[in-house]
Amino acid sequence: MEDTGAMTATDPALTALAQGWCALSLLHGRIEAHIERALQTGHDLSVREYSLLDVLSRQHDGEGGHLQMKQVADAVVLSHVETLRVPV
Repeated sequence: MEDTGAMTATDPALTALAQGWCALSLLHGRIEAHIERALQTGHDLSVREYSLLDVLSRQHDGEGGHLQMKQVADAVVLSHVETLRVPV
């Protein structure tokens, strides 16, 4: 049988990748939770609200400086409806 180079579920390289991904995901969740608490305590903002304000603050009067609602929603991973609900 010819080796196609495909990884299988028991492949050590795939297992290492999966373990690395799980560790990264766990670390990201912990960091985001810490930032979320700090933003809520200090500024009554969520991470998503802060991200939205950050994107909006980067707009400018030059070419391409103003974003459409869909672009803003995509930039901060919000639905269009969620974007409309965030107080600015």
